[in-house]
Amino acid sequence: MKQLLKMEKIQRHYAMPSGTVKALDGINLEINEGERIILLGPSGSGKSTLLNCLSALDASTGGSYSFAGSPVPQENSEEMTTFRRENIGYVFQFFNLLQDLTVLENILLIQELADGRNEARARNLLKLVGLDQEANRFPAEISGGQQQRVAIARSLAKSPRLLLGDELTGNLDSKTSSMVMEVLVKACEAEGITCVFVTHDESLIEYATRVVRIDSGKVMSDEIVE
Repeated sequence: MKQLLKMEKIQRHYAMPSGTVKALDGINLEINEGERIILLGPSGSGKSTLLNCLSALDASTGGSYSFAGSPVPQENSEEMTTFRRENIGYVFQFFNLLQDLTVLENILLIQELADGRNEARARNLLKLVGLDQEANRFPAEISGGQQQRVAIARSLAKSPRLLLGDELTGNLDSKTSSMVMEVLVKACEAEGITCVFVTHDESLIEYATRVVRIDSGKVMSDEIVE
């Protein structure tokens, strides 16, 4: 497989009155195209901080990060924003759908902010996540699991190379979580998108191709899922 990104000795340290907090402390990580990686670790282990550095929402304080063979901007907020817009999709725990827009309009808005409106693609994405019949309904009119599937379709609307998720099934019951993850895997395979997800839920490992365990800002293990 072709390498998509590489992090070497990534640090994210915070100066606090009580001393330096080492949220990330020398992370080495290589991710190939098409992989589905789950980041596991206890609360405060550095998982979400790593996700923020992967997306360039946050800049590391040490180490190097390259994406598709080029350095990821770390110092210029405008360049970091451009990098995210062109390469990164994000699925949040709390859906973050706009309640006064229909399901379809939520997806079209993201397209307009990125490469331009494409209603045919938006409808195809809804069909991909099994919600083409809900296009004209508002978020409050559908279930939490359906809203998360809309959020997945929305995150795919701009064709990101890397899709990130932070506890994306955290608000869902186990049955709905399984349904959402199955839809997610299907959608990412269809779109050829690489995925990295943070979770506390060990049961989600079955949907990954690789599991990276983190604790105290360090990679403790990195294993292929058979």
